[in-house]
Amino acid sequence: MRDLEKYLKNKEIDYNKLTKYGFIEDNNKYTYKVKIHNDEFEVIVEISDNEKKSKIIDIFSNEEYILVDIEESTGDFVGKLREEYENILIDIFKNCTNENIFKFEQTKEIIKYIKEKYNDELEFLWEKFDNNAIWRNKINQKWYCLLLTVTKEKLKINSNINTNEIIEIIDLRYPKGENLNIVDNEKFFLGYHMNKNSWITLILDGRVETDTIKKLIDNSYNLSVGNSSTNTMDELSRRVFDYLTKIPKGKVVTYKQVAEYLGNKGLSRVVGNILHKNPDGDKYPCYKVLNSKGELAEEFVFGGKEEQKKRLEKDGIIVENNKVNLKVYKWENE
Repeated sequence: MRDLEKYLKNKEIDYNKLTKYGFIEDNNKYTYKVKIHNDEFEVIVEISDNEKKSKIIDIFSNEEYILVDIEESTGDFVGKLREEYENILIDIFKNCTNENIFKFEQTKEIIKYIKEKYNDELEFLWEKFDNNAIWRNKINQKWYCLLLTVTKEKLKINSNINTNEIIEIIDLRYPKGENLNIVDNEKFFLGYHMNKNSWITLILDGRVETDTIKKLIDNSYNLSVGNSSTNTMDELSRRVFDYLTKIPKGKVVTYKQVAEYLGNKGLSRVVGNILHKNPDGDKYPCYKVLNSKGELAEEFVFGGKEEQKKRLEKDGIIVENNKVNLKVYKWENE
């Protein structure tokens, strides 16, 4: 039996993801079984709050095949079986966990806020510094926030108590040359490891109110857009909703089409995020936007895919197996 705790470094199990992956829940224990190596062996993974373990069963003998966990065991057969086993475990913990690097409650609130508002995920870019991450603006790939763990000493905080204490900080863009108006070296600091003229740093320990930080994040995001484009997030939303009103009755478009209309096909996720905040489903018919396969949206904002299907069919569009034939109904707009 293999102990799986080593796969959980800086991660936490997401039990909803386990279910979606294929785990079966019984009395708060989640079990996953999959056959490997021409169905001659079976991998069994068991996860609960108290224990995370796995094993390989030799189906012929119905006994655990322990050689895969003995380092001294060598040979092509054991090696290939061990590789299959390892790949399954890596995939499970890649798809069924969330990052758990940052511990401060305010940090967690900020991560949730950015996910909900901008649909952006943290990116961990540095192998040697796996407790540091960034958020990137999908419009132009520019960073608008950094989330870092440092010691108080490195930030040069005026404190006589445990200057080696680890703290969590956020770096944000700020109007160039104006940051000295806000920096006080108590709540607001010059940008840590960033341009001192156009970035500021805050400690996420509650000394600055969360609502204030959210406003500064929005400001940082818009500054990142403005560095290379006149399109703010509000302007992008206006253009998306305007585009929706132009789609003829009986026609649909894809997220990619809308993104290309905005000038960057990489903005498909941004488009999805904007549509999810549609203020008026009748005025702005977001039900006409599908993915590249013509599939309905699982989380259509005005009542789920059944409601989306109903609205499409009302337009005379045939929906089969929650899918629209794009060859027939896709709007080839100029």
